[in-house]
Amino acid sequence: MTKSYVKIYGPPVLKSIKALEKVAADMGKKTGMRHYSVLVPTPEISYSTSGSYESMLLGYANSLLTEVELPAEEKVKLLSRSGDTLGEYDFFFEWAESPTKQQVQELIAMIDDVLADCGCRYTVVTK
Repeated sequence: MTKSYVKIYGPPVLKSIKALEKVAADMGKKTGMRHYSVLVPTPEISYSTSGSYESMLLGYANSLLTEVELPAEEKVKLLSRSGDTLGEYDFFFEWAESPTKQQVQELIAMIDDVLADCGCRYTVVTK
């Protein structure tokens, strides 16, 4: 599975992550892309609290993905389940199929646009 990882050198990290969520929603409509960030609850958290992981994701979608205008159930479908690959990065885009060079460039252009307003620096690595 190909992923494009983003490392944010902020501040504002939270504002930047919310901006990247919008990019993921837009790209997800076109490519089936999913995303994951440091804010998404992990399955380990659900074991220590009441409720299922699915209900935690739904709660996350309702409370944190506020910038994305979709029903919560659709927002959850945009979330990747492979968060253990986040590593040192703050956010990743998970491609439904191997992206073309043009698709990667389109993603980078979209990231450039939304993060320019945030004023942070960042890196993008696709592998």
